[in-house]
Amino acid sequence: MVMSPEGAYIGRSFDSLGLKYEQAFADQRQNQIDAVDELSNRLARGSRVLDVGCASGRPTSEQLCANGMDVTGIDVSRVMLAHARRQVPAGRFVLADLFGDTTGLGVYDAAVCLYCLVNLSEARFVDGLRRLAGRVRPGGILLVAVPEFQGTEEEVRFVDWTYQPQRCLSEDVRRYAELAGLDIERVDVHAEPPSPGRPNPGNSLYLWASTRTT
Repeated sequence: MVMSPEGAYIGRSFDSLGLKYEQAFADQRQNQIDAVDELSNRLARGSRVLDVGCASGRPTSEQLCANGMDVTGIDVSRVMLAHARRQVPAGRFVLADLFGDTTGLGVYDAAVCLYCLVNLSEARFVDGLRRLAGRVRPGGILLVAVPEFQGTEEEVRFVDWTYQPQRCLSEDVRRYAELAGLDIERVDVHAEPPSPGRPNPGNSLYLWASTRTT
């Protein structure tokens, strides 16, 4: 798989985190779990689901497998993928970058991308959504989650790093999905509890959309 320079850098960064990433957010997963349960209930057993940015496989890939889905997880971190293969033996895990060449991955009934398209420019976010849609059959479901930011925050702590967040509101996510050519179902706003990895988490935005059939 072809890796973008940004993907290679992020992969090395997450290699250094290992399971510390999973543990840092262990108490901040309920909205994610609920959304994945809803997705599973809307899919037939055995449906093919792509988990983009699967990290260590928990909770999303593991949950999808337990719900009877045929799961492929991709990530840019070799260390995370090693943990995912060990922790979720029912899944298939591949080193791949959404912003690289993913054509070899095939086509899926649904794709989830939870907290990967974070702090991106409009053009980059829209490109990410288009790339996700390219891996999903016509009428298939996309579930994307990102942190909500007003764009006026001070630096935000994320595990071992801090960064200056760009604005990302519900109306922004909806506009990005429209520009990407998706059919938008809804954008949910969920309050998040604090965690060691993100002590002041605020809200998360959950985009539910589908690829167009015509």
